[in-house]
Amino acid sequence: MNVVDMNSIVMIDIENEDEVIRVQEKSGISLYELAEKYYKSKDGLKAIFALVNGEGRDLLYRIGKPCTVKFITLRERLARLTYQRTVFFIYLMAVNRILPDTSSVLRYPLNGGIYTQIKNISNLSKDLAYTIEKEMRNIIDANYVLQRQIIRRDEILSDNPPESADSDLINFVKNCDVQEVFDYSCEGYRARFYDPLLPCTGLIKCFEIVPYEEGIILRVPQFENLEGLPEYRDDVKLFEAFREISKWRKHIGVKYINDLNNRIVEGAYHDIMLVTEAFQEKKIADLAEEIIAKDRRIILIAGPSSSGKTTFAQRLCIQLRANGKKPLYMGTDDYFLERNQVPKDENGKFDFESLSAVDVELFNKHMNDLLEGKIVDMPVFDFITGSKRYGTRITHAEENQPIVIEGIHALNDELTKAIDDNYKFRIYISPLTALNIDGYNRIPVTDIRLLRRIARDIRSRGKTAKQTLNEWMSVRDGEIKNIFPYIHRADALFNSAFIYELSVIKPLVEHGLYEINRNDEEYIEAERLLRILRCVKPITDINTISNNSIIREFLGGGIWVK
Repeated sequence: MNVVDMNSIVMIDIENEDEVIRVQEKSGISLYELAEKYYKSKDGLKAIFALVNGEGRDLLYRIGKPCTVKFITLRERLARLTYQRTVFFIYLMAVNRILPDTSSVLRYPLNGGIYTQIKNISNLSKDLAYTIEKEMRNIIDANYVLQRQIIRRDEILSDNPPESADSDLINFVKNCDVQEVFDYSCEGYRARFYDPLLPCTGLIKCFEIVPYEEGIILRVPQFENLEGLPEYRDDVKLFEAFREISKWRKHIGVKYINDLNNRIVEGAYHDIMLVTEAFQEKKIADLAEEIIAKDRRIILIAGPSSSGKTTFAQRLCIQLRANGKKPLYMGTDDYFLERNQVPKDENGKFDFESLSAVDVELFNKHMNDLLEGKIVDMPVFDFITGSKRYGTRITHAEENQPIVIEGIHALNDELTKAIDDNYKFRIYISPLTALNIDGYNRIPVTDIRLLRRIARDIRSRGKTAKQTLNEWMSVRDGEIKNIFPYIHRADALFNSAFIYELSVIKPLVEHGLYEINRNDEEYIEAERLLRILRCVKPITDINTISNNSIIREFLGGGIWVK
């Protein structure tokens, strides 16, 4: 509880870009009031969140004692997520005003936004979408103040829980480690969140409503464009993949996180593990049959960090073999240019993630030679010397033998520019969907990959959670430049997500995240991830998970990635 003495004066140090401003203010001033009065970023971005003595605080927080304040803008991911959640709240509020007898749910990321559906409306008209957008803009123009009540865990589980703590919330909190819930209200509308929102509706400037299939895409600023909207691209394959997994989850009775938590409490989660694995195996087998039916020989696999590319590629090879093929498996790393030819980034470091770092001409020559049945002396790149070695991988491809290629540029046509398209089959792999907390509270897919990477780095690469978090922004930059622009080129999408994965990852990463110090710049992100993990019941018994499972890349015990 943020209790303050409204009659005293407090000293506040505001870290404003490269200077510190010391001010005196009456105790009880909110961070929002403080930002409006004193904060101005060089790029004109508004304060969205803040650190008070290193602790993350929303702008409704009131200062009661001397402290240091650092405001956070849309440049930081936590601020972008806060902004997006507030847009979601305004959307839900607008739908409630227009259609008070129904409600809307947030489904999954799509086309630069979030795909939503309004209950009991299967054929949503453009006129209704326009009416919702107009009402959202009315709410924003009115600049309503949001009222927030923080409900603590002990209150929820007490003999006399607050009125807002319904049976669903009580059951959810009982099954996990959630410590607090944010109950927001605005002009008679209420919604429950597990992370904070902005203090008023007028801070929202940029969003878009797009009618899509049976619902609405609510488009919001993304990582690559802080104040505008990303280019609209209709990812039909992505939508179909999301719709398929949603139907499958409904079939097995796990719609939201608490459904999974209940199964874990009951000891009935092993079946979910087995069925999930069977579902993925079927999808891989279907892909292998499609590749053979279309007589494609160059199979190109790409996906962002921690998608499970290595295990997936190996399992695809197994399925191709089961269909009578003898796939040749390779990566593109061995085709790096000599170290002295690799371009450097803006910081003067070798940019190995750039396509310009790859010997594209040699790669294309070798692939075409293999397709023609010629003997090829394939290189092995020595990362110590920074040069290619020859003589150890002399091979050839038999007639109709598929070549499975994994690499971040695999979907970029420039990588295979000299190879006939009729030979190619492109696959994009990613954990496409996360199991949301409920219809209002999403878990970003990016966070699933980040937690996977932390688990793997701690287990097998000798890195701390702090180190992985420090590197993550650079990883994301590379994905945005080299992978995401080419997703639409994929012939097929493979969803490598597991319904239960946060529960098995939690025991592996939780301690590492807690070790991050409040003075570390990674602390605020670590705390955000911990809030996600507190929503899930842990699973420590993973013996049911097969040793060829994609998730084993991150848990350990896999046969392809140790």
